Amino acid sequence: MSKKVKDTDYLYLSTYLRAQEPKMLGRDRIERMLTAKTAADAARILEECGYGTFETVTASVLEEKIAARRAAVMEDLARLAPDVRVVDAFRVRYDYHNAKVLVKSGGTRGQALLSSAGRVPPQQMEEAFSTGSFAGLPQPLAAAMCDARDTLARSGDPQLADFILDKAYFEEFLKLAQACGSTFLEGYVRLSADCANLKSAVRAQRMGKDAAFCRKALVPAGTVDCGRLAGRMAAREPLAPLFDGTRLSAAARAGDEAVAGGRLTEFERACDNAQVEYLRAAKLTGFGEKVLVCFICALENELSTARIVLTGRIGGLDKHVIRERLRESYV
Repeated sequence: MSKKVKDTDYLYLSTYLRAQEPKMLGRDRIERMLTAKTAADAARILEECGYGTFETVTASVLEEKIAARRAAVMEDLARLAPDVRVVDAFRVRYDYHNAKVLVKSGGTRGQALLSSAGRVPPQQMEEAFSTGSFAGLPQPLAAAMCDARDTLARSGDPQLADFILDKAYFEEFLKLAQACGSTFLEGYVRLSADCANLKSAVRAQRMGKDAAFCRKALVPAGTVDCGRLAGRMAAREPLAPLFDGTRLSAAARAGDEAVAGGRLTEFERACDNAQVEYLRAAKLTGFGEKVLVCFICALENELSTARIVLTGRIGGLDKHVIRERLRESYV
């Protein structure tokens, strides 16, 4: 964009989004879902939040509702945002999700898993993959899909394809954030990359992976040096010292405990909660791109919470077990 987007350009959208926040799945509604008599009663609370009517309450129906809500909200935000690149920075995740589905399924068996929340319509991505003509896709996405496809064909290892697409995703995520000129969004991207790398490091240590695997698993865009992190991963040295003084210091300590035999779920929750705390720092911002960034992240948090709670209720889990799996809520 040639014209610089100012905070005041977000006045209308910020007001609109602040008005939407009370309608989201906040703490009170979560508790109502947990204590509802039946899963169907819990689903009715999601209906209040804009998920549409649940004719039946099953895991597959829930996934359809979640996908539809995500796609609809993203489309609205892209239409309303003064700088669509802020929304695209989050939509790019679903382009790469679709790329993984197509590459690993060979383009023939994963259609039901494709998301409509990305920048590129899933049908367009399917056609590009099946024909091998990627010219209509964003160049970084096209290059990563080709590389992942060829690597999988050569190695037979789908994890290597995932690594290629994950690296490309974070590179594009960061570039879009920087193009917007939002230091807040860029900070969120870097924190997200650090979270992803810390999670990879803990899992790799628990599985006893070597240095080569560690280097392939890490993604760019974070603040913690990947080389130093890979070295500690391979040597099975504590990870916490690398994250001292960062928002992930507590999560990294929990990660070291998980490597030593502690609960992995506690560590992963600490990572996710660190991201929510980052967003809460902008809670009092009146208008600007921060409000949009926080709303999109709050939406993703809500969708994840809806899945955890209603799936647990469908499966008959005790409310205390479900509650232990929940992350902090932004709204």
